Formats: sequence, structure tokens, C-alpha cells
Amino acid sequence: MDDARGELSALFRLAWPIAVAQLGALAMQLVDTAILGGVSTIDLAGASLGRAIGFAALTVGMGIATAVEPFTSQALGAKDDARAWQALRSNARACLTVAAPSVAAAFAVTCVLGPIGVDAEVVSRARDYLLGQAPSMVLMLLFIATKAFLQSHRRTTPALIGVGVANVVNLVACNLLVRGDEALDAVGLPGIGLVGHGAAGAGCALSIATAVLLLFVWGPTRHYRAPPTTVIPMREMLHVGMPIGLQMLAEYAIFTTVAMLAASLGPKIIAAHQIALAIASFTYMGALGIAGATAVRVGYAVGGGRSPRHAGLLGIGLGAAFMLGAALVLAVAPRALASLFTDDPAVVDVAAVLLRIAAVFQLFDGIQVVAAGALRGAGEVRVPFLAVVAAHWLVGFPTAWVFGFTLGWGASGLWWGLTAGLVVASIALAARFVVITRRPIRRI
Repeated sequence: MDDARGELSALFRLAWPIAVAQLGALAMQLVDTAILGGVSTIDLAGASLGRAIGFAALTVGMGIATAVEPFTSQALGAKDDARAWQALRSNARACLTVAAPSVAAAFAVTCVLGPIGVDAEVVSRARDYLLGQAPSMVLMLLFIATKAFLQSHRRTTPALIGVGVANVVNLVACNLLVRGDEALDAVGLPGIGLVGHGAAGAGCALSIATAVLLLFVWGPTRHYRAPPTTVIPMREMLHVGMPIGLQMLAEYAIFTTVAMLAASLGPKIIAAHQIALAIASFTYMGALGIAGATAVRVGYAVGGGRSPRHAGLLGIGLGAAFMLGAALVLAVAPRALASLFTDDPAVVDVAAVLLRIAAVFQLFDGIQVVAAGALRGAGEVRVPFLAVVAAHWLVGFPTAWVFGFTLGWGASGLWWGLTAGLVVASIALAARFVVITRRPIRRI
């Protein structure tokens, strides 16, 4: 009992700052949206499209950046501090290697927007956004990697400081650059458009956050900068990181596809979909924090030669409990929550229905994301990737199509399809963790 209480305490101390930092990053996006939305609808549409394309192009790189987590936590569990430092250096090289192709891929995607019917002015704004965002796409990968490195050292305060400072800078810079666009043009600054200036402001904020984290990295590494006994080749980092990134891409792609299908049902439906998804994303940040903490705790156990089952299952249980609480809130007050975002009764009605469905999948969403974190901490990444692809694209998507269009359930049917995929993913990932922890796990 004391062991369980101590493990839960350690998980909670790690999880809540990670979750708050994730919420801080989400807040930056909300601020950008609010600023651009207050200036121009066409700019808001272009920024939203550009952000979606940029995020999709960067997803695999984000997975590679996250791969520093199992390497570092397992090394620290084994008291091999030098290997942990080497993991960050190798990961940084991998991030810089994939950054440029990611930016190029994002711009390449914009070339197909016109032929498929997207308004030319919106496409132009999306390209402006990507142009302003390009430097921050590189910084984002370094930010994720250094944040994961510090989390593995159980140092979560730097991320809170970095994200807090970044939010203040973002608010000021985006307001200045977007609302002061004419003044900037008057003094000869490049005219990349409102959305481009907004993205540049966000990039400025992210660069400051990354600099803050790098300053804190010096602390845990200044004593062991000597070369480790085992060098981590970049290909080994990519071998672990690519499946993580592809898993993230598969999850992002299913939600993006469902959003596109919802858009075909009309403007009120897509508005309700976005509101419900934004609220569900807010609760998801808590589960994501628990997942990060669980990955670290599992990695420490593997590195120390102990079974990680105890840490992993407690993390999964904590994630399920948190999301069950969130589900109760969504189930009890869906209309009140939806009304915070719109005063259109028709949109509120649809969003309330979707939030009740979200209440059903919250539990499974919590289980699957924390189980994925536990598996990541153990260095198990390929099977989870295949399981997530199968769950969402062989089960979730067909179910969404049948319920949404064949049976005519509309947006509700699409969300029941998402739920089906999450149920299968949660069962598969949790079961996989139980299976691999039946035997000793080798360090990566």
C-alpha cells in the first residue's frame, strides 16, 4: 500500500505541471485565433488552415522529438547520466534533420488546395501563415525534446516558466504585429500579411520558451558532459521516434478526416464539432500530462532493472480516473459548456449531443493515451503504432462512415465512430503493456 501511495504521489507531482504546460501551449493558439478572428474572417480561415497543415507536416518530427523520453528516463534509472545527455544531443540532430523536409512538405500541400476548391485568398493567407511559422517549426521540435529531457530529470518548473513567458510575449507580439500591420509596412518591414505576422509573433514567443528550457538544461548536464561509454547513433533515435511520430499522425489524421466530413454536413455542424472538440481537447491535456509522467516512471523502472508494471498500471488507472471525472462534467453540463463558445441555439443543440458522446469516450481516451505513454517509456513503439492505425482506420473510420452517412446519424454517427476507434485502441494498448511486462524488459 505504501509503495502504491508513493508511486501515485510521484506520478501526480510529475503529471500536473506537464498538463499545465500543455494547456499553456494550447492557450497560445487560442490567443492567436482570437486576435486574428477580431481582425478578419478570411485571415482567421487562412491561419486555421495553415496551422492544421503545419501541425500535420510536423507530427512525425514531434514523435522523433518525444523519443528522447524513453532513452533519457531509462538511462537515468540506470544512473547513466552521460547516456542521458548523449540522448538529447542525438535527438537534437535528428530533429534538425527532419525539420526542413517538414517545412517543405507543408508548403507542398498548399499546392493542392486550389485544385480541390479552396478559395484562392484563403490559400494565400495559409501560405503567409506557414511562412511566418517556418522558423518556429524547427524550434517546436527542440522545445519538445528539451522539455522531455528535463521531465525525465523530474524538473517540470522550467516548462512552466517557459510557457508562461511565451504566453505573455505571444499576446504582446501578436497584437503588435497583427493590429499594427500598417505601421510595420510604413517603416519597410516585410509585408507577409496579417496571418504571417501573427505566426512570426508566435515563433518569437516559442523561441523565448525554448531558450528558457535550454538555460535549465545546463543544470542537470554540467557535471556529465564527458563522452558516454555507448554513443547513441541518430539512426537509433529515428528507429524509436519514427513509429511514435507515425502513431501521432494516424491519430491526428482520423480527427482531421472526421472534421472534414463534419464540414460537409453544413456550417452549423462543423461549428458544433469544433466547439465539442475544443472542450474535449482541454480535458485531454490532463490525461496527456499523466501519460508523460507515466512514461518517465516506467523508463526509470526499466533502467533500474525493475518491473515497470506497477508504475504503468497505476498511471493507466490514474488517467482513467481523471477522465472519468471529466466525463461526468461533460455528461451533466453539456449545454452550459457549449454556450460558453456560441449563442446560436442550433449550434448549442448539436454540440451538447456531441459532448455527451465525448463523455462516453473520455474514459477510453484516458486509458489509451496513458497506456501509449507507458509503452513509450518501456521502449515499445512499433506494436502501438500498428494497433492505433488498425483501431482508428480499420474500425473507427468505417464505423464513422456507416453511422454518419449510411445510417444517416450525421455528426453523432461520426463521433460514435471516433468512440469505437478509441475503445479498440485503449484495449489493445493496455493489453500490450500487460503482455510485455510479464518478462524483463531490456533498455534501449
